[in-house]
Amino acid sequence: MLSKKISLRFALVTSIALSIGSLGATEARASENIPADSAIGRLNHAGFKSRSHCTSFIMVDGFLVTAAHCVPDISQDQVHVLLGYESGTPEQHLRTPAKSYRKMPQQDIATLCDYADPSHGFALAQISLEKGMKVSVRGYGAPRVHALQETRCVIASLSQKSFVRLDCALPPGTSGAPVTVENTRDIIGVVSASSSRGALVSKLDIRALERLCH
Repeated sequence: MLSKKISLRFALVTSIALSIGSLGATEARASENIPADSAIGRLNHAGFKSRSHCTSFIMVDGFLVTAAHCVPDISQDQVHVLLGYESGTPEQHLRTPAKSYRKMPQQDIATLCDYADPSHGFALAQISLEKGMKVSVRGYGAPRVHALQETRCVIASLSQKSFVRLDCALPPGTSGAPVTVENTRDIIGVVSASSSRGALVSKLDIRALERLCH
């Protein structure tokens, strides 16, 4: 059963990665360091065979969200979320086993339900998305993995129901990061994959998260 789950997760991530291949080559976007945010965390995972990090964030609805492929398939492995992290020091260190996360079927989204302090979280954007719309990505991308960074991008395509394509390439470590309407805390989705040709974002749906958690 475990090998089947891993295979399905690998197939999903591979599909996501391949689907951005149709984008044309894009210019590398400069990212800038920004102050730590108590609603954004560096997500660390150190298991028996792997050691990696992603980004995660809190929603005002009480969900702590990241990309599903960032959560290990070995349920006993510990996942560490360092909220408000900067230069080795977090505002809060949340430790949970991987089995505490619920993964959305057929989408690269995972969540902890009923997070205790959503007061500084992100709210779902209440506007229609359009090609050419400017967005911001805030995450802990390499090589500056000890500082929160912001990259400004543009929506390149809305061709898929569950995904949004961006025109910017994003560094490793940005998976799971919040993607918001530029200069706001209104979120549209979660970073799922990136290549030199652009990035793919899993669109967020609060009703789907509520169903997942209840």
